[in-house]
Amino acid sequence: MVKEMRSRFGVILTDGQGTMKGHMFRLAHLGYYDFLDLMAVLGALEIALLKVGHKVDLGSGVRAAQNVYLRREA
Repeated sequence: MVKEMRSRFGVILTDGQGTMKGHMFRLAHLGYYDFLDLMAVLGALEIALLKVGHKVDLGSGVRAAQNVYLRREA
């Protein structure tokens, strides 16, 4: 997953720490990010998950984040 995101999209993920190593990943960012950055990363993550063999309904993560954004905006 880490290699796929970096080579395909230039997105840097790191493994979890301590007892979470191998169970989660962290997204590296340098300070400010906005809604469009989040949408791009979620879309890339869906593709990368699919490419490494996970069953993914493309667009589901992006759609969920959009719904949260719209609810909070209201």
